[in-house]
This record gives sequence, C-alpha cells and structure tokens, in this order.
Amino acid sequence: MGRLTIIGILAILAIVAGGAIWYWSASVPQDTTTFSTDGNLTRNNPGQKPDVWYLVYEKPGSPGLSVELDLNSVAAPYISLTQGTRVHVTGTLRGSMVTVQSITPVSAETGMPITLYFYNPALDQGPGGVQCSKNGLVAVERIIPETTMPLTEAIKLLLRGEISDEERADGIESEFPLLGVVLTSAKVKNGVATIIFADPQNKTGGGSCRVAILWAQIEATAKQFPTVQSVQFMPEELFQP
Repeated sequence: MGRLTIIGILAILAIVAGGAIWYWSASVPQDTTTFSTDGNLTRNNPGQKPDVWYLVYEKPGSPGLSVELDLNSVAAPYISLTQGTRVHVTGTLRGSMVTVQSITPVSAETGMPITLYFYNPALDQGPGGVQCSKNGLVAVERIIPETTMPLTEAIKLLLRGEISDEERADGIESEFPLLGVVLTSAKVKNGVATIIFADPQNKTGGGSCRVAILWAQIEATAKQFPTVQSVQFMPEELFQP
C-alpha cells in the first residue's frame, strides 16, 4: 500500500472520529452540569414552590444559594427527608433544578451544637396584643460542622429561616429568609460583635415591631457565644423602622 494511500485512510479515519466526537458532544445539553454538594434541606419557605424540597447551600463568595430537588430518579428507599437536615446531594444540575441521583445524611457526630432564636407571638402577648419584645423568642437547637467561626455560621443559618414542621406546629415562626439579605462579615473584638449585612432591596426595614423582632433574633443568636457581650450591626441604616 502506497504512502499516499495510507495517509488518505488516516485522514478519513480522523474525519470519521472527529464527526463521532462532535456528534456526541452536541447531544449532551450544554446547560447541564454535575452536582455534588453538602447543604440543608428546606421546604415551604417563602419564595419556594409549595411542598417541594430544596437544598440550601453555599459557595465561596455566594452564600444562600438554593436549588429545587427532583427526587424522581432516586432509587428507593432513600432517607426520610426532614426540614433542616444536612445532607450530601449528587445529581445533574440544569438551570435551578437538580435531578437527584443520591441523597445521604451528613453525619453530625463531629458537628457543633448551636442555638438559633426564632419567634412565637403567642408567648409575647400583652395589652393590645403582640408586644414585639424578646419574650417571644424561642431557642431551637441545630448542629453545624465544626468551625472556627461559629458566630458567622450561626447567623448565616438563622438568616435561612429553616423551621421544621414540628416547630411550626408549636407556633414558632420567622420572617427570615429576607430576599437579598446576606451576612458579609461577623467579628468580635473586646466583647462587641460587629455584624455587617448586605440588604440591596431594603428588606430589613419596616414597622418598629417587625424590626425589633428581626434584630432580637440576631442579637440573641449572637449572644449565645461567651465572647459576645453586645452586638452592633452595619450599615447603621439597616433594621430601621
């Protein structure tokens, strides 16, 4: 077989192979990516589809992300889904929905227990109705991964507003999450916790009662830590009636 013939055959094979590769890549949706992330389960929170499970998770520089979970492809049996449970989800992400392939609980054995403070208006009644005071605060226990920044993680978790069905049945509620409100920094110096938020849509404002309750939840959550004696927030125009 002549040299030109061999070259010609190789060229044909290259074209065929190239075509096969091109055809395969074109058949895969370009907006589909592999998803493998730890996060917390949530359902029936403001802005979510009713009775649909979501995963709330974070990426560096992008706190408070969430995706809808399509569980139809998960091989039964799978774990019992509970509001606030920390899990690891693998699957295929397309747009804002993950087609879940596996969902497994993240062990809390080495985690850190913390307390979040939500609100029960039935515990805060007085002349004229709700008093908008700290008397309505209710402590709920949560487990977070071991961290050197528990204050930061506690405030982030509080802002997610994840309340279990059982806690809701007991009258516990929260206006968190607030659209666009994120924690940007939480530092403690000389007993003072300085907590900085971003609120581009001014969702922390409103009536004096609402603002008092929102801030009381944050302050009580921060003061659970022994190094925190007082709390200040920035910018100062946030959480104003």
